[in-house]
Amino acid sequence: MPSGEAIACALVHNLFHHTPWFPCVVAGGLITFMPIRLSVITWVLLSWALFALPAAAAAPNGIEVSIAGVEGALLENVRASLSIEKYKDRTNLTDPLVKRLYERAFEEIGPSLQPFGYYAPRLEGELRREGDLWRVRYTVFPGEPVRVRDLKLRILGAGSDDKALRDLIAAYPLQNGSILDHGVYEKEKRRWQRLALNRGYFDAELTEHRIEVTPEKHAAVVTLHLETGPRYRFGEVRFQQKKFSAEFLSRFVTFKRGDPYLQSSLFQLQNALRDGNYFSEIEVRPRRDLAEGLEIPVEVKLVPLKRQQYTAGIGYGTDTGLRGSLGWDSRRINRWGHQMRTELRLSEVRSNFTTRYIVPLKNPLVEQRNYTAGWLREETDTSESDTFSLGVSDHHLRGKWKETVFVKYQREDFSVGDEKGESNLLLPGMSWTRIKADDRIYATRGYRVLLEVKGAHDAFLSDTSFLQCRLSFKYIYGVRDFGRILLRGDGGTSLVSEFSEIPASLRFFAGGDQSIRGYAYRSLGPTDSSGEVVGGKHLLVGSVEYEHKLPRNFSAALFYDVGNAFDSPSESYNEGVGGGLRWRSPVGLIRLDLASAVSERGNPWRLHFTLGPDL
Repeated sequence: MPSGEAIACALVHNLFHHTPWFPCVVAGGLITFMPIRLSVITWVLLSWALFALPAAAAAPNGIEVSIAGVEGALLENVRASLSIEKYKDRTNLTDPLVKRLYERAFEEIGPSLQPFGYYAPRLEGELRREGDLWRVRYTVFPGEPVRVRDLKLRILGAGSDDKALRDLIAAYPLQNGSILDHGVYEKEKRRWQRLALNRGYFDAELTEHRIEVTPEKHAAVVTLHLETGPRYRFGEVRFQQKKFSAEFLSRFVTFKRGDPYLQSSLFQLQNALRDGNYFSEIEVRPRRDLAEGLEIPVEVKLVPLKRQQYTAGIGYGTDTGLRGSLGWDSRRINRWGHQMRTELRLSEVRSNFTTRYIVPLKNPLVEQRNYTAGWLREETDTSESDTFSLGVSDHHLRGKWKETVFVKYQREDFSVGDEKGESNLLLPGMSWTRIKADDRIYATRGYRVLLEVKGAHDAFLSDTSFLQCRLSFKYIYGVRDFGRILLRGDGGTSLVSEFSEIPASLRFFAGGDQSIRGYAYRSLGPTDSSGEVVGGKHLLVGSVEYEHKLPRNFSAALFYDVGNAFDSPSESYNEGVGGGLRWRSPVGLIRLDLASAVSERGNPWRLHFTLGPDL
C-alpha cells in the first residue's frame, strides 16, 4: 500500500503533469517512481484533504485578553503581570503555547494583588478559540483585604525632638484599620529618608523596616524605625567669583554659620542669586567632604551675566495706538551690585523716557533704593501734558506687602479743555502692593491690591496743596476647570482747595481698556462749560467678567463695566457691556473685546485690544 507521501506526490503530479508516473520522496530519503491510477472520487477526497488540512492547522493570529472584577491601579498591575499580555499581538502563536500562557496567569495574578493588600483572591478563567483569534477572560474576586493591625513607627537619635520629623508619624497615611498598601509603605520609607537628609541628618538610616503579614487573619504589622544620628550645621559660605564684593554677596544668604542645616535654605539662596539679575550660572553645593565636625561649608560658583543688555519691542493697544520701546540695562556698575536701567517708550498717546539708578540694600531682592529721572508726554482727546521729574524711592517688605516710600519733584506743562497751566510739585508719598497668584501670566486663583497715598504742600516747593489717595484691586476666581470670574475695582479721591491748579497727570479720568470699555481712553469725567472733559477730584470704577475656556488655549468672555470720574457723588455713572475673545499666548493673555457704550446715545460700539499678564 502506498505511503501518504507517495499519494500526495501522485496527486500533485496528476494535477499538474497529467501523467501516471511521478518521482516521490518516501521515508528514508529514497526516491521511487510509482504508477498511480486515481478514480474521480479519490481525486475529490484527496483534493479536499490538501486544501482543508492547512486551514485547520493554521496558527492563531492573536489573543484578546479581558479582565473583570478589578479596576484602576489593581487592574493595571494585574495586566502588567500577565505573560499572556506580552504575547497577545504575536502572529506566530501555537495552540500549546497559548494554553500554557493561559494557565500561567493563575500563578501570576495572585502576587500582583498583594501590593494592594489582597492576599487571598479567587480566580476564574475562560479560554476559547474563535477562528484565528483566542479569546481569554479572567474574573478576579480579590477577597477580604489585609488591614493594618499595628504600627511600630519610631524616630530615634537627635531627630527625635525635631517637630518636622515627629510630624511624619502623626501624618503617616497607613493607620490601624487601613487596607495594607505596599506602595504607600515604600513611598513613606523614601519620604522619611529624604526629609532627614534635607534637614541635615546625613547619617540617618532605617534600622528596621518591614511588613509582617498574617494572611489567614487578614492582618499586618508595619514597622519603621529611623535612626537619625546627629544633625549637621551650616559652615562658612564660600563664593567663587571675582566681580562682586563678598560683603554684597553675603546679603543674599538668609542663614548664619552654625544654623541647623536645611536644604530649602540652599534653594532659597540659589533662587535669590538667580532673581538678582547678576549671574548666568549659579551652582550651590554643600561640601560634606570638607565638613569640620558637624559644620558643612557651602560652596557657591557664580558666572556673571554680560555687563550690558539691550532690548527692543513693538506692540499695539487701543488706548495707546502703535507703540515701541528701546531699553539699555547696565547690570553691573560696581562691586556693590549697583545697576542702571534706561528705557524709551514711544506711542501715539503716551511717550516717556526714564532712567533709574538702583542701589541694593540689606536684602537685595526686596530692599533697594532707586534714583529716577524722567520725561513723560501724554496727548489724549481730553488733555495734553509734558512732565519732567526727579525722585528717590525706597522699596522693602512689610509683612507680605511691598512698601514703597518716595519723594518726587515734578514740573508739568498741561492743557485740559480750555485750561492751560504750569505746575511745580514736591510729592512725598507711600504705596503698598500685594500680589498673590498661582500663575502671574494666567491665574486661576489670585489677586492684586495697590494702595497709594501722596500729596504736596505749597510751603514746600509746590504751587498748591493737596492730598490724594488711590486704591485698586483685581481678583480672579477659577470656576472648576472650565472658566474664571474676574472682578476689578479702581477708586480714588483728592482733597484740594483749588482744583484748577492740579495738573492733568494728577486728575482722575475714566474710560479705556483697563477702565470702562466701550469708551475712549480718559474720555470720561467732569466737563467744562464747552463740554470738554477736564477730569475730576474722585474716581470710582468697577468691573465683573466671566471667561469660559475654549479649545486650543482660547476662551470667550462676557463683561460689564461701570463707573466714572466725578467731582460730586451725585453725578451719573457710565456703563459698558460686551464680549470678547482671549488667547493664552506664551507672553501673556491676548484680549480682543467689543464693547457697547450703554450710557451714550445710540449705544456705540468700540473695539479694545490688550496684551499682557493677568496680574
